[in-house]
This record gives sequence, structure tokens and C-alpha cells, in this order.
Amino acid sequence: MTDSIRAYLKDIRPIPLLTPEEEVGLARRVQKGDKEARDRMIRANLRLVISIAKRYMNLGVPLGDLIEEGNIGLMRGVEKFDPRRGYRFSTYAAWWIKQGISRAIIDQGKMIRVPVYMNEEILKYKKTVEKLTHKLNRKPGFAEIAKRMRTTADRVRELDNSIARMLSLDAPIGDEGDGLVMDIIEDESAAGPDTDLEKFFTKERAVSFLDMLDDRERRIMELRYGLSDGESHTLAEIAKELGVSRERIRQIEVATLQKIRDIMRRERPHGKDDQ
Repeated sequence: MTDSIRAYLKDIRPIPLLTPEEEVGLARRVQKGDKEARDRMIRANLRLVISIAKRYMNLGVPLGDLIEEGNIGLMRGVEKFDPRRGYRFSTYAAWWIKQGISRAIIDQGKMIRVPVYMNEEILKYKKTVEKLTHKLNRKPGFAEIAKRMRTTADRVRELDNSIARMLSLDAPIGDEGDGLVMDIIEDESAAGPDTDLEKFFTKERAVSFLDMLDDRERRIMELRYGLSDGESHTLAEIAKELGVSRERIRQIEVATLQKIRDIMRRERPHGKDDQ
């Protein structure tokens, strides 16, 4: 940790956190264009940015840059937060902070996201190299690999460069099971942090819906949407706690959201559809 970051931490440490009531009041003022309220919300949550940024320190980007990008995400979160939704700002802001950090990792960490069709080609390339290495007792050249793959040497060179630059999306973030790289990479087609939840959840209604779920569904929703501790957790984090795969948690979340939608439809007056 650099001296400048230590000094920054020292400067923001005395900034008091906001109570839920203060948070709502400031958020309402932000919606009316109050810059002072906006600055106060940002400053009160700078430590949240640091706590999230520190999880991703081993992905090739300096901590200072992670904090800077996370702060930009925090600013966007402050501007877009709607206190009427009924959940804490920290739950909402964490999503924006992680997206800012993920962009920094992609840009500065030189990560590339490989399309599905290239994954298959890369797999074929790796198998070909393995077979030729065994057969020739040495590493094969690009021309030899290209001949076996029935492609050009230039294409083989492109595949080799892609592998050299690629950080697997299945790679762990840290040594303590903090999740996978894929968990922080922004899906540009995905909805925002509150798109699913806000359609049918206020804090009060969430409690009544949770009572209708089984224990596992309830726990996943509590963790995923920060209903228990105010912090939204990644699929990988929840999978680790419950001892199942990341994909299984995603499947259960999707099914549970649909279950809640079905309950909502039954509760509505006849003839009213989902917005």
C-alpha cells in the first residue's frame, strides 16, 4: 500500500456513516439537484469503495486505480439511487462500484473476453499442440500446428497471442475464496442492480415474500439482495456458503424470482398485468 493511499485512508476515516433516515433524506435532496447532499452521500460511502476494491488487488491493477474507478461508480450510484425502493444505499451502490472496478480491470489488466466460437478454436489449438509435442518430442512451430488444424499459420499465431493475453474468467480472484473473475466482469446486456428487485420488492413487502419461500430460497434472496446484512453478495460467495455450484445458485435465484412474480400476480386485482 502506497503512502498516498495510507494518507487517503487517514483522511476519510473520521467521516461519519449515515443513518438510514439521513440516507433517505439526502437521497431525496439529491433527486432535486442538491449538490451538497450528493457530496455528503459520496463522502459517507468512500470506505465502502475501499472495502470492495481491496478484494481485487491481485488482478494487475494498482489499488489506487481500483479505488478511483470505484469512486466513479459510487458517484453514479448516488445519482441514480431512489430511496422509495426501500433498501439501503450500500446494497445499491455496491453494484455500481463493482462495475467501475471491473472496467478498470478489463482496460488496465489487459483482460480479453473470448467469444464462444473462439473458445472452441482455442481448445482445438491446445489439443493439437499437446499431440504434436508428444509426437515430435518438442514444441511444434506455427506452420506445423496450422497444417494439422487445416488453417493458416497467421491464424495459429492469433490464437497463441489470445491465450497469452487471456486471464481465464474461471480464475479465482484471491487466495481466500473471494469468488471468480467472471463475477466482477460487467455484463453490458444485464439489467441494473435494482431492475429485478424493484419490480416487486419494498423492504416491507420483502419480509412477507421471504416467509413464503423455503429455507434455501430465502437465504439466497437475503444474500443476493442484501436483505440480511445490507450488502449484496456475488453468486460465487453464496455458492461457497451453501456448498453448491455458482450456476446452481443462479438457477435457484431465477426460479425464486419467478415464484415471487407468480405470488404478485395472484395478489393483484383481476386484469392488471406486470408493468
